[in-house]
Amino acid sequence: VLEFKPFKDWVSAISKESYSVKKKELEFKKVEIQNVDYFGPKIGFIKFKVDARLIENGKNVPGIVFMRGGSVAVLLILRSKDENETVNEHVVLTEQPRIPVPSLAFPEIPAGMLDGSGNFTGKASEEIREETGIVIKDQDLIDMTELAYGNQYKGAYPSPGGSDEFMRLCLCIKDMNINDIIKLEGKLGGLRDHGENIVVKLMKLNELWKIPDMKALSALCLYEALKKE
Repeated sequence: VLEFKPFKDWVSAISKESYSVKKKELEFKKVEIQNVDYFGPKIGFIKFKVDARLIENGKNVPGIVFMRGGSVAVLLILRSKDENETVNEHVVLTEQPRIPVPSLAFPEIPAGMLDGSGNFTGKASEEIREETGIVIKDQDLIDMTELAYGNQYKGAYPSPGGSDEFMRLCLCIKDMNINDIIKLEGKLGGLRDHGENIVVKLMKLNELWKIPDMKALSALCLYEALKKE
């Protein structure tokens, strides 16, 4: 557990918070490891509880943590022109079983967990290839979280009250023939030997706000905001 990179990063960060001159509101007593899930020989998830208290009155601060580390998601926009030269924009989605929700066909943008290498765009292009079969180059990806936050935050945090997970949200805009785009609909993707059962779906960009995937909504928000910068 002590060598699990997300945990090591958390310990380093929490130590800086604890000894910060400007932030002496909290006192950290102990960390209780409650459960560890493995992906083969490697740690996948850790659940632990932190005994943290307000110095002012001694009351406990919620400290249950589901640790999984960072992830990367891609807003992949496919552009095409019809016979009238009108530009159409479609977003590539995946549908797959998501047991926690629960849903047997949850719509979302392509995403995956980071491997700790720090190569966000490289991991993003890998996930796109595995989940959709579309090959894109690392340099074709724009890390929108870096443009938005710089070094202030690791990424966007979907559930900071209970998890350390941060998301790097990347953008890729690719020009394709409309017939090639249509062929993607219903295509099977994912690594079957890893338990992935993915179906590729397409949605018009201007309708993306209708799906319940927080990754997609966050990426769409950043995309629209950065276009105005």
